[in-house]
Amino acid sequence: MEPQQRPILVALGSEARSLRLIQAALRLSRERSAPWVAVHVETGGSQLTEDAEQVQVWLQEAQRLGAGIEIVQAPTLAQGLSEVTRTTRAQVLLLGRSSDRWPWARVGHSTADELQRRGLDAEIEVMDDRTSPAEQDSRGMGFGAMVGALSVLAATSGVAWLLPREGNIALVLPVYLAAVTFIAHHWGQRLAVLASVLGALLYNFMLETPRFSGASGHWPNLLFFLAMLLAAQAVVGLLHRLRRQAREVHRREVHTASLYLLGRALARSRSSEEVADTAAEHIRRVFKAEACLLLPLAVDWRILPPANSGINLPPPADLLARLEVGERPGDPLEPLICDQAYCLSLTGTDRSEGILRVLPRETIGLPPDTWELLKAFAVQIALALERLRWLEEARKAQVESETERMRSTLLGAIGHDLRTPLAAIHGAAGSLLLPGQLTDPARRDLLTMIQEESERLAHLLGNILDLTRLESGAIQVQKEWQPLEEVVGSALGQLEKRQGILPVRVDLPEALPLAPLDAVLIEQVLVNLLSNAQRHAPGRDMDLRAWDEPGWVHLEVADRGPGIPAGYQDKVFEKFFRLPEAGEGGVGLGLAICRAIVQAHGGRIQVVDRPGGGSSFQLALPLDGVPPELPEDAP
Repeated sequence: MEPQQRPILVALGSEARSLRLIQAALRLSRERSAPWVAVHVETGGSQLTEDAEQVQVWLQEAQRLGAGIEIVQAPTLAQGLSEVTRTTRAQVLLLGRSSDRWPWARVGHSTADELQRRGLDAEIEVMDDRTSPAEQDSRGMGFGAMVGALSVLAATSGVAWLLPREGNIALVLPVYLAAVTFIAHHWGQRLAVLASVLGALLYNFMLETPRFSGASGHWPNLLFFLAMLLAAQAVVGLLHRLRRQAREVHRREVHTASLYLLGRALARSRSSEEVADTAAEHIRRVFKAEACLLLPLAVDWRILPPANSGINLPPPADLLARLEVGERPGDPLEPLICDQAYCLSLTGTDRSEGILRVLPRETIGLPPDTWELLKAFAVQIALALERLRWLEEARKAQVESETERMRSTLLGAIGHDLRTPLAAIHGAAGSLLLPGQLTDPARRDLLTMIQEESERLAHLLGNILDLTRLESGAIQVQKEWQPLEEVVGSALGQLEKRQGILPVRVDLPEALPLAPLDAVLIEQVLVNLLSNAQRHAPGRDMDLRAWDEPGWVHLEVADRGPGIPAGYQDKVFEKFFRLPEAGEGGVGLGLAICRAIVQAHGGRIQVVDRPGGGSSFQLALPLDGVPPELPEDAP
């Protein structure tokens, strides 16, 4: 195996630091162009079910990122890792070290020492958990702490010297307990242990003085005194640990709430500008920092929200490549620092959506314990930007698909209807141009055919133009209060001029109120509905009736035709839609024009099955506004 092909091993357990180890191994694998393997060692001891399940979670995450998986059993962790390292001839072994302050709890550190003693032919790297300074017990055995602890003990001994002789241990012990507790609280546990021993010695020395000579023989008091002091500092240590854990729980609750609020706000964002404003507002509130989104363009960045001052950044291709591969030593989750700001890649499913740039207000930067939350913020923002991008692409695809469908439907629908009258006109014109004499009746028939087919073409193109103008809003509805009887009469008269007497039963109540409508447009609706009914039920009776109810006036055109099959009641109002068994006829624009006109009036139209067979087209128009007052002598 070539050196560059030697794998990188990463040891995973159930701890939360395993996620950092996975990210570090992935970055190291990319830097060295080498495969990497996630290893878990089962030592045979009792393991909780939750820990075993968490180990599987980390292993699956590593496998999803391209790692190989190795699960080995060995008596100790060091032995198992040593065997896997020698078997795979790994070039790097990546371990984690616990942040527990007790020396015997540093399992990762002791394992690394043991592996070093075994003489493995691999680099052994131990990654420390990044914790905030507030969580680290940085209080050590410094000179200032020593002076402070000794001063407290001296003051405590002075107080004890002034106490009465009788019952001295019952009086002195609380004083020293308070002193040890104070030292443990301010300077840590190690100085508290030292203070306990020194306090016991001081107590013994004070017992040997002439003042307390009567109690010098009670040596068990010294042991009791020392045990109480050690117990006190142990209790203080436990309280410190509980307080740190409570702070950590509170911090995580705050982080969870912050993520929830950010996710809820981003879910309502409808544009990149709204996403940027939402992200900047939440980061300003949570991290006390200024933030903006850098969206890549061809050769420059689009900054949202717009920055007040110039931002010096490398070109998008260079900076995105640096964030993708990673040039940062140590923790791979640490944001890239560029121009005194933190830059995080907003990586989506298939590409990077841009960069989140965070500029802290404080010169010390962001504390490390906020990096995980900042990374989670970046993930939420990336998902929001990706959602908007996919929605925009889906809209474009839908528009293109709808345009193509409409083009195909239009050509398919009007192709035959255009060819038929054009062929008739062309044939009639050609017959008129043939040499020879035509009789007057033949010439008249040919000219009549040309006229009728020309009107048919004009009607078809007029319908297409009217529907386009209605949908675009070019036709404005001019509502006027007028009686429905006049509109119905005008529509029937228009049809009877072309087709003769129609078999229509009209039912209009005498008390029908005036209605606010555009008479020309509503007349066209009635003409289309009556023509449609006559086309599908030729020679059969039709019914046209009207009625009113509070706030509405209704019109109905009913026929005794074959009816509308189930599932097509809404589709018949779509453009260019024709029933499968419709056969020859129009191109499917009449009902679409009716719906557009009724909706422009603020009304509604529907078709229902008629009892006994047939269809009933019902439209409702609103009676909005105040009708004019009629003269007293009006009919």
